[in-house]
This record gives sequence, structure tokens and C-alpha cells, in this order.
Amino acid sequence: MIIRTIFTLAVLTSYGQTDLQTVDETGRQKTVSLTPTIKPILVDYKSDTYKISIGDNYKISDKIIDWTWAALADDDGNIDSTGKDAFLYIGEPLINYNDGKWLPALYIETDKNIITSFTCSVVIDLQDNSSAIDNFLRLLSNDIEQLKNDDIIKSLKTKGSYEVSKTEYIEIFKLTEGKKYEYDRFAYTISIKY
Repeated sequence: MIIRTIFTLAVLTSYGQTDLQTVDETGRQKTVSLTPTIKPILVDYKSDTYKISIGDNYKISDKIIDWTWAALADDDGNIDSTGKDAFLYIGEPLINYNDGKWLPALYIETDKNIITSFTCSVVIDLQDNSSAIDNFLRLLSNDIEQLKNDDIIKSLKTKGSYEVSKTEYIEIFKLTEGKKYEYDRFAYTISIKY
């Protein structure tokens, strides 16, 4: 009976816990962040080829994508399997658009090697015509399937963004038109909700 009660209390107190309280060698209490655990969610960027999933170990996709440590975005300045890290990939094929070649950049954040956020970003110079956004997003829809959705396209054209919020994650599509002498920017991000 006592063992069952202790087990039940342990389960109830740990349910939904995101931080763990521990005591360090000086006797002070410290908080250790726990990595959220979710069922892996496939990222909608070249999903048939890359199979990147938030909630999954980044080293799985590292076999296909040569992730480079994004040192400037890493708070503790170390790559380690016990903390948060950031990685970048700029080896994607160039996108041919508007008489130019544009580079998609991929960026992930990890917590204990688990992908918690993914971003695909493209800096571009949109054409000066009424179909420029449609043409660019149609080109990107070869890699991001959801860009074939008319509601997303309409929202990007009118509001500059589209957001999908689920229980475990959030997806954001953003199209920022540059001001005079600035480039335009598209970003697709999917992140675990903490």
C-alpha cells in the first residue's frame, strides 16, 4: 500500500513538469531544464527527402544535412548533449528567381540533441508586379507543401503572415516585404510549445 501511494504521488507530481529542482554541491537549489517530449512532428520542408522532425534527435537528419554549429546563436558557447544548441545549414541548392539566385538557409534549435525549432529562411528580391508573391510562393511550394494552400497564400499576401497553433507545436509562415533598398524575406518556422 505504501509503495503504491509513493508511486502515485511521484507520477502526479511529475506530470507536466518542465523543470527539475536539484541541489548542487554547495547545498543551493538549482533548476535543471527538462526537454519536452512529444511525438516527433515532420517538418514541412523537403519532408520526403530530409525527414526532419521536431521532437526527434537532430543527429538523424545530420546524416543527410551537414548541420554546422551556429555559435553566435548558442547561449552557452558549447556544443553539448546536455544543453541547448543551435545549428545552421547553408548548403541548399540555390533558387532561381527574378534573374537572381537566392539561398535558402536552414536553422534548428535543439535541447539535449532534440530538435525544438526549425526555420527555413530565404532573403529575396521580389519582382515589381502583381503576381510576384504568387510566383515566388509557387516556386517554394516545391519544397514546402503547405504553400499550395490558398488560405496561406492569401494571408501572406494580405497580412504578411499565417500561423497554425496546435497543442504541441506552432507553425508560422512570414513574408516581409523590404522597404526601399532592402530585400524581401520569407521564413517558415515550426517550434515545440513549452
